[in-house]
Amino acid sequence: MLLLKPRLELPEVVGRLWDKYNLPENVRMHCRAVAELAVRIAEAARVRGYDVDIEAVRLGALLHDIGRAYSHGLDHFVISGEILRKEGLDEKIIRIAERHFSSGITAEEAKALGLPAKDFMPETLEEKIVAFADNLIFGDRVGSFEEFMKRLDSIQENRWIVERSKERAVRLKAEIERVSGLKF
Repeated sequence: MLLLKPRLELPEVVGRLWDKYNLPENVRMHCRAVAELAVRIAEAARVRGYDVDIEAVRLGALLHDIGRAYSHGLDHFVISGEILRKEGLDEKIIRIAERHFSSGITAEEAKALGLPAKDFMPETLEEKIVAFADNLIFGDRVGSFEEFMKRLDSIQENRWIVERSKERAVRLKAEIERVSGLKF
């Protein structure tokens, strides 16, 4: 199991938005844990020669669940993007928040799930890193990839999207391990 030591200082904009939207403490702790793991992955990728915006990874991870101030449902990542767009954040950060759910959702899948018919698939390395890190954080604890897959297996509704998510998660894990040199 990966152990992380808190070492990231909270940027002013993050604390201000968390407070403005009354983000629950447990969600704040989760976002911090996602940021810790995501930054670790990003730093490892940079050492291996990949051009990764570590600050975008950090901010995107810290703000990816801001939408949970309003919803703990499937739509929370859509709401996260709306909040960050309204607050004038950089599009790179907004996209990280909008594309973090599981291993992504296509526009067709989003529409079938009652969400805006928009592509929510992570494309950039920063988006992929945060999505992957979020998959491994359970509350504020780092879990295993196997634990994530078991959690997906336990979901009874919308099995069609769960099966697609599992396939994507395996591919995302392989890519993150390849670029970072880390094993999950």
